[in-house]
Amino acid sequence: MSTFLIALVAVGVLLLSAIPGYLLMKKKMLSESCIPGFSKILLFICQPCLAIYSFSTLEFSIENLKNIGIFALLILAVHAVMLAGAYLALRKKYKDAVYRIVTIATTFGNCAFFGIPVIEAMMPETAPKLIVYTTVYAVVMNVIGWTVGCAIISGNTKYISMKKIFVNPAMLGFLSALLIYVLGIKFEGAFGEQLGNMIQHIARMATPLSMVVMGMRLATMRLSSVFGDAKIYFAIAIKQLFMPLIAFLLVFALTPVNVELRRTFYILCACPVASIVLNFSEIMGEGQESAANSVLLGTILSIATLPLMMLLMPLIG
Repeated sequence: MSTFLIALVAVGVLLLSAIPGYLLMKKKMLSESCIPGFSKILLFICQPCLAIYSFSTLEFSIENLKNIGIFALLILAVHAVMLAGAYLALRKKYKDAVYRIVTIATTFGNCAFFGIPVIEAMMPETAPKLIVYTTVYAVVMNVIGWTVGCAIISGNTKYISMKKIFVNPAMLGFLSALLIYVLGIKFEGAFGEQLGNMIQHIARMATPLSMVVMGMRLATMRLSSVFGDAKIYFAIAIKQLFMPLIAFLLVFALTPVNVELRRTFYILCACPVASIVLNFSEIMGEGQESAANSVLLGTILSIATLPLMMLLMPLIG
């Protein structure tokens, strides 16, 4: 099966998992007030468990630590390029919060919850040892989000601080997982195996739960507002078409880096607009509707954009 069809099926199944949340909201079996609660479960429970689980799939070695460092630098590089470009292009319009939301929507992608099933579909044989890089991507992106992202949305540079870099849910979960990894702590024995299984089950909840929340959010929105703003289409085109091309050019030249790592990076850069765009906008109290629209529309359009971008993946090798 071609990379296009594999990606199309993977994204299609993901989008189908949003239907239960949509129906539960439309049938009034859940209220909009439930959405923040589910989001907190994702942020404070599923995400740390996902970090611990992903590191547990990787054998400890200096080579793996080196690859994690290289991967983090690649993420920093592509995010710096994308954010700088969007900022320079749009900063004169920042009085309108929509343009501040568009700036970060062009860069932040749903790398963990969306990226894992796509990686598993595209590279099934090596996927278990590659899942850890989705966590690395998410952590670096969240650090940028809690600092530069919040500064852009709010218009206040006070958010760019060392405290924001190290004291946030993603970083704390990552540091815990990294400590367990470096110390070689294994989930062994009767209790350890059961604990490891529990962490794995909670981690695997992350993707379907995030899509259920997506369906719930879609049920609360007017379709005209989701599909009717040209600025949102611009943000999605930059994030889901242009950013993967930048990533492709970046990793195409890095032949010393192993091919699985480069392909993983490319896949994650092709993922749709991240839900943290909405999370940060709600925290800052700015541009919530535009943020929700960019996340929802980006996810829906990924049924076309992500398989299209996967046509280039065989060239990375």
